[in-house]
Amino acid sequence: MLRDVLPTLILASQSPARRQLLEEAGVHVIVRPTWANEEHTLTEARDVVSLLARRKLEAAIEQNGVLTHPLLACDTIIAIDGDLMGKPTSIEEARLQLNRLRASVQQVWSAWALYKDGSIIGGADVAHVNFRDFSDQELESYLSTGEWMGAAGSYRIQGQGKRLVASIDGDVNVVIGLALLQMERALTA
Repeated sequence: MLRDVLPTLILASQSPARRQLLEEAGVHVIVRPTWANEEHTLTEARDVVSLLARRKLEAAIEQNGVLTHPLLACDTIIAIDGDLMGKPTSIEEARLQLNRLRASVQQVWSAWALYKDGSIIGGADVAHVNFRDFSDQELESYLSTGEWMGAAGSYRIQGQGKRLVASIDGDVNVVIGLALLQMERALTA
């Protein structure tokens, strides 16, 4: 179990969903968000999230100094038809993103980078999310919740955003923002 190998963890993320996933796995979480440059020139989703998770981890190590607990950094991005989608900066951008995702299948990539016992390990996992062909009224209703703010692809599967989804192929935790099953397998193997 994850709590056996990570009883306490520093999470370099502001994401309440990531924190909740870890706490539900029995891990005591200390939240210490980090701010790292997220600019890149990469085009493959897996490469982008892996780079950004590692960059966030390195920034967190630098910002936190001597670490008494393992440190985890993560990143999540949406890929659809070769295009990458991060967090929207406005409701107009959220509307465009959700319209683009409507009635289609997208890839959600989540990467993690963990500093533990002087070593860095990490990985990236993907889940495929099939969106319903929701109505314009359903879209506007969802946007009015504000849940889209700060969410890659403008939705949160663990909230009202689940009403936009027809099915998920893969680990739902990846869609929430943490490749939890992959991380647990890597740490307990």
